[in-house]
Amino acid sequence: MLAACAGGDPTASTADAARRSASGASVSSGADCLAPQVLAALGFAGAGSTAHPDVPEAGLVPDGFTAVSAVLCTTGETLTDAAGRWAAVTATRLEGDVRPLITALTASATVPAAGTSPTPCGEDARRADLWLVDALGAAVRVALPSGGCGTLPVAVSEGLDALDAVDVEHYPVELVGPRATAAPTGG
Repeated sequence: MLAACAGGDPTASTADAARRSASGASVSSGADCLAPQVLAALGFAGAGSTAHPDVPEAGLVPDGFTAVSAVLCTTGETLTDAAGRWAAVTATRLEGDVRPLITALTASATVPAAGTSPTPCGEDARRADLWLVDALGAAVRVALPSGGCGTLPVAVSEGLDALDAVDVEHYPVELVGPRATAAPTGG
């Protein structure tokens, strides 16, 4: 199914991948799962109202960037507090051998073709956004197949599963079920 989403001539997408590989994604000072562009990619409507700075668009790993860890931003969790139930973003820091993940992300079969937009995500579909991080904390936001919507290709999933989750944080982002308040009683 993911192959159908890539569309186009396989030789054209290989040429697109090679052209974009030379430039790669822009490097940021760090990974941020709450940046407006990440929240928008994860499907949150009010993404522009965040206090976090803008980050570059997702792209390919730039030549010369040496990743030592990853930060995976995902949806699907909910948190509850006094205000009600919140849709949350989960930020998972992953460490270990990132080479299989990078190999999977740069494989021509998983690289999104230039100028294509990801398949629209279903309302309840899980979404993901991925950062690769170097030894000094600089990060690149990596383009995921299908825009990070739904199930990732096996090689990418296996690359992520091979890493160890060393830190997991949940951040409330969007109130989805306000807590009901008691009606005032008459006196």
